[in-house]
Amino acid sequence: MRNGIIAIAALVLLVFGCVGMPSQPTAGTNATQPQAPVLPGIPGGEQVEQCTPSNSFSDIPDGTLSRSITLVATLTCAAGKSVVVKLDGETVGQTVVQTNATTPVNLDIVAKKDGTSKITVEIDGQTVLSKDWSIKPLGSSDTKGLDNDGISFKEWRALGFDVDNPIRVARVRMFLKRMSSQTQPSTQLVLELRSDNNGNPGTVLGTVKRPITVVSLDEKWVNFDFDTPIPVSKGKYWAVLRIEQSAEVYLVSDVVNLRFVPGSRENPGNDYSRQMLLSVDTKTGLASETQWTPVSYEKTYSVTFHAAK
Repeated sequence: MRNGIIAIAALVLLVFGCVGMPSQPTAGTNATQPQAPVLPGIPGGEQVEQCTPSNSFSDIPDGTLSRSITLVATLTCAAGKSVVVKLDGETVGQTVVQTNATTPVNLDIVAKKDGTSKITVEIDGQTVLSKDWSIKPLGSSDTKGLDNDGISFKEWRALGFDVDNPIRVARVRMFLKRMSSQTQPSTQLVLELRSDNNGNPGTVLGTVKRPITVVSLDEKWVNFDFDTPIPVSKGKYWAVLRIEQSAEVYLVSDVVNLRFVPGSRENPGNDYSRQMLLSVDTKTGLASETQWTPVSYEKTYSVTFHAAK
């Protein structure tokens, strides 16, 4: 009897295999294996390493009117993100980052007005940088020394300046003083903004007139503000200062002095300063225009040029 039971058990094991042993997948089956997580948004579901977004920015140097600077943004893990740079709230540059790798992005910014402006950088609408930017006017604000050149109805001065990018000239400032306490009541200072004509003042683009009494016997900055800012593009321009006086100029000549800082007296006048000595009729005292000529030696006049947004 015992031998019969053992025989039956052996037969069951032979037919059905070992009870409780898990079956192993064989080659070519579709057995499910553990999968690594797939990051969303990656074409084809490729596995990539995690990256942490970061950004940094170069220093912002002081600017000069109409000149441009380059702000470098170094970005990591920013593929597909929009980078926008604004100046005083106005978009002045925009780009889309193409890679998650650490990438320098050059952001060019033009100084459209002098004074203080606000630079902001946004990434996908989020502000990541906000800095004040100090911008100098064109020209020279240096007033050291005691050197001056006279301006009258028969002697005009022209000061040149270069524009790198389009701006709107709103003001010209000059460091002036009056030569005499008494002036003719109708005498006016006339400031003209002119284009360049082969290295000399050309077409008049805008004019400001101010009574000579705005100039005192003590030197000070005098503003010439245009009623409407004058738009100018890249190029060279001139500020011409002259005096308009009544026909009685043969009796008295109103004169103002413009400060300058001398360079080497051995060097000729540079390409940014001109003078015109008018021809005066000795009978009537009326003056007629002649030609623009260089000043006698190297001078930097105390004149600045300002712009409005």
